[in-house]
Amino acid sequence: MLVLLRDPAFRWYFTARTSSHLGDGLVSIALLFGALRLGASPTEVGLVLLAGRLPVVVFTLVGGVVGDLLSRRAVMVTADLVRCGTQALTAALLLTGAGALWHLAVLQAVAGGATAFFAPAAAGMLADVVPGSHRRQANALLNATQNGAVLVAPVVSAALVAAVGSGVVFALDAVTFLLSACALAALVVPDRPVPPGPAVLDAVRHGWRDFRARPWLQATTVQVAILNGACISPFLVLGPIIADRRLGGPLAWALIGNGYAVGALLGSAAALRLRPRRPLRLAVTVPVALAPLLVLLALGAPVPVLAVAAVPAGVQAALHTVLVDTARQTHVPVDLVARATGFSTVVGLAAAPLGMALAGPVAERVGAGAVLVAGAVAAVVSVPLALAVRSVRRLPAEPA
Repeated sequence: MLVLLRDPAFRWYFTARTSSHLGDGLVSIALLFGALRLGASPTEVGLVLLAGRLPVVVFTLVGGVVGDLLSRRAVMVTADLVRCGTQALTAALLLTGAGALWHLAVLQAVAGGATAFFAPAAAGMLADVVPGSHRRQANALLNATQNGAVLVAPVVSAALVAAVGSGVVFALDAVTFLLSACALAALVVPDRPVPPGPAVLDAVRHGWRDFRARPWLQATTVQVAILNGACISPFLVLGPIIADRRLGGPLAWALIGNGYAVGALLGSAAALRLRPRRPLRLAVTVPVALAPLLVLLALGAPVPVLAVAAVPAGVQAALHTVLVDTARQTHVPVDLVARATGFSTVVGLAAAPLGMALAGPVAERVGAGAVLVAGAVAAVVSVPLALAVRSVRRLPAEPA
C-alpha cells in the first residue's frame, strides 16, 4: 500500500474514488428517507430506487466501450460533473420544498446514466495507473476506503436527515462529485494510446466474444445477478421501510449499515493479506454469509442483532468484490477490461431493477418476511451453481 500511495497518479485516482464513495454513502440514506418523507409507498420506494439503477444497466455496456475507445479520464470527469449537477438540483428542490417523487426519480436516473459511464472507465483506469503486481492491493485499498465511507457516512446522513432534511445531504453529495472531478483533472498520467480501432458495434462484438470465451467470468456475473435481484434489491427496498416502521427510523437503518461496513472493512483487510491459489473458489462461496442477515430482518430481530449479523455479510461483499475485480483485471487483456467490466455490470445488475420493481408489490401481497427469506435461500443456492463451473474452481491467481 505504501508503494501505491507514493505514486502521485494513484494518489489522485485514490482521492477521486474516495470522494465519490463518500458521497454515495451520504446520499443512500437521504434518497430512501427523502422518498418516505414525501409519502412514498413500498412500491414507490422501489420505483425511485429503480429509476437510479435502471440506467446503469441500460448504458453500462456503452460506457464500457467508450471507456476502452476514448480517454478514460475525460469520461470520468464528465460523469462526475453530470452527477454534481443532478445532486445540486435535487438539493435545491428539496430545500425549497418544491421536490416531488418524480423529481427524485428523474434526477437519479440521470445520475445513474452518468455512473454507467464512470464505473467501467474507472476500472480500466486502475489498470492504466497500477502495475499488475499491485492491482489486488489497490482494489483492496479502494474497497476498504469505500467501506470506511459507508461506515461513517450513513450515520452522518441519518443525523442530517433527522435534523435538517435530505436536501442538505444531496448538496454535500454534489460537492463530493466536484472534488472527484478536480482530482481526476489533476491526475498526470499519459492517456492510454488508442489505435484507430473498430466501429462501436465491432468493439461491442469483440468484447462480447471475449466475455463468452471466459466461463468463469460468466459464472461469477450470473451469481452477482442472482444476489442483486433476489437478495440485495429486496433488502434495499424493504429494509428501510421496516426500519422506519418498526426499528426507529433512519438512525436504526444507519446502524445496520454500520455493521455491514465494519464487516466490509474486515473483508478488505483480509483481501490485502490473503493470497488464495484459486481466488474465485473462495469468492463464489462467501455470499452464503448474506443469508443470516436476511432471515433475521424477516423475523423482526432487534437492531443490535441485525448490526452483528450484517458484519459477515459485509465481509463477504468485500472479499467477493476484490477477488472478482482482480481476476478480471488480471486475466482479461488490458484493452478489454472496461468492456469486460461493462458486460459483467450489465448482466450482474440486470436483475436488480426487476428485484426493486417487484419487492414492494410482492411484499404487499405475501409479506416482507417471505420476500427476505426467499432472498436468503437464493444466496445459499447461488454458491453450488457457481462452483459447478470448472474454470471457477481452477482459475489461478496469476496467468500461466
